[in-house]
Amino acid sequence: MTPSEYLSRVPLVRSETERLAKAWRGFGEKEWAAPTFCPGWVARDAVAHITTGADFYANSIRRALEGLPPEPPYGADAKEFQAMRKEKGDKLLAGPRPALMDAFEASAREVQGALDAAREADLGKLGWHPRGLTPVDAWIGLRLVELVVHDWDIRFGSDPKARPAAPGVEGMLTFLPATQCRHFSVREKPALGARFLFRTTRPERAWTMIAEGGKASFTPDAGGPHAASIAADAEALLFLNYGRLARGEAEKAGKLKAEGDLALADELLGVLFAKY
Repeated sequence: MTPSEYLSRVPLVRSETERLAKAWRGFGEKEWAAPTFCPGWVARDAVAHITTGADFYANSIRRALEGLPPEPPYGADAKEFQAMRKEKGDKLLAGPRPALMDAFEASAREVQGALDAAREADLGKLGWHPRGLTPVDAWIGLRLVELVVHDWDIRFGSDPKARPAAPGVEGMLTFLPATQCRHFSVREKPALGARFLFRTTRPERAWTMIAEGGKASFTPDAGGPHAASIAADAEALLFLNYGRLARGEAEKAGKLKAEGDLALADELLGVLFAKY
């Protein structure tokens, strides 16, 4: 959860990209047309989504590193950008599968090049995102999420017992405290003024989230006092935050437990686990 730790995950973005490129290159028509976890999407839809996402990731990161004003790679605003992105995705889907994979790998190289160029002094610089200006350190985590979670989405279609890649889970967990704070700060929420302890297993991590004045921040210091504590399996906590797991299901399986002021914990988790 330090600048050096954030940057240490950049090579993982590369290795996950290479792993997925090899796997998806080996897909036949049956695998490309298989349903995914995401309603209405088959595998090729997910890959096209990651590909067009990489285009604007690279643009936003490079502009941030170069000190240029944050703006979308195309379109005058978020609405126009999303429409144009959909058009680009539709063109990829209409073409042959090898061309889609060529585009995936080309866009991935652009993102990787931008991330490789980042230094600790750059991590707080802001890049354009449809949901709001986003610091460079967060883009590393966002790219990992795109790769690891959508890889699982694709594999889930043919194997509901599929698990996300273990290195990806550990890598994404590095960015989760800051991600939770960003989500909390921009979502509708009740007035909360409290400290919450998060602890995960597999791997073991701990941090304190401080909610105050409609915003949230975190510290890796797990020392109290805390109004409530939330203990969770790391994989489950990630999937809860990214809309891949229901809270009741996690609690029933013993993968999520809140203690302390349960009313406050319930309000906080209702915000964090809202539709992603």
